Amino acid sequence: MAFITGLMLINAPASALNNGQGEATKARVKAIRAGDGIYPYVSAQSFRYWLRDTMGRYIPSMSPSPVYTAGKGAKQQAYTEGDPISYWDDDLLGYMRAVKEETVTRLSPFRTSTLVSVAPIRPTEDFGVMARAEKDDDDKEGVLLHGHEFYRTVFVSLFSIDLERVGRFTDVRRTGYQNLGVATRKKASDLNLRQIDGGYELPVEERIVRVQALLQCLGRLEGGAKQTLHYTDVNPMFVMAAVTSGGNHIFGNAVKADSTNQPIINAEAVQQMLEVYKPEEDLLSGIYAGRVAGFMDSSAATLQALGIEVSHPRQSLDLLSSHLASNQHWMS
Repeated sequence: MAFITGLMLINAPASALNNGQGEATKARVKAIRAGDGIYPYVSAQSFRYWLRDTMGRYIPSMSPSPVYTAGKGAKQQAYTEGDPISYWDDDLLGYMRAVKEETVTRLSPFRTSTLVSVAPIRPTEDFGVMARAEKDDDDKEGVLLHGHEFYRTVFVSLFSIDLERVGRFTDVRRTGYQNLGVATRKKASDLNLRQIDGGYELPVEERIVRVQALLQCLGRLEGGAKQTLHYTDVNPMFVMAAVTSGGNHIFGNAVKADSTNQPIINAEAVQQMLEVYKPEEDLLSGIYAGRVAGFMDSSAATLQALGIEVSHPRQSLDLLSSHLASNQHWMS
């Protein structure tokens, strides 16, 4: 078994990338209230939407699975095609398609944490006016007030790709593993896909291409709410990734906040990780690290002292992507 295990940081200098339920004329950002303060966050659902949208724009050949809706009101549901053979996102991001004819589900090989602020902060409230509204008898000024929250912080996210499960589709009557229905089962047979225990698999070259596309798009991420008012680059400013033999996350404590609530490398945690996780046994690859110049500059020397080479985040993810082709055993 092999997993791509990674950590990424997104800089939000004055942003509102994911909003929660508003109050009257005020838009609220999503945030976790904890004992030590307020932690803004971006939901994993939003992050996955950014990724799916980026893939569709950046790699046109990787078109996303179509979305259908059914029912009304509280019984309304939305679902994708549920075809992991034809659509990369049904394969990598999973699905649940429950219709009268059949139910198919797939656990996502790509896992991501919620994007959470590296330190607690208090969101800022901004108020604006719509002064071009027509006056009426109750509003002598013809001015409408509205408000919204935004913040200045850095988000931390963990991600993992289960390489063994990418492009492999099980046909087992169990939630998350009943990947195939009548149509996709027939498609797998018609395409002469290789049969595996309990299902089928795509050719390893195609499986690798899908993971490569995902990694490349992580380094080119676009999206986020309130971009008209708070244009924010959601490309990762920092990444650390490696191919590991287990699904547990080895970089969970690699970054911490300093006394000014800015992100820095947790040298002690990274050093311990390098001592505990053994090459070729736990770490199946080297560590791919990337940092944008001007971001976390104080950590450059720390990473160098730990023996970790650093390039740009996009370059590091592209390098990992290129190494997949020459290490097909990682997909086994």
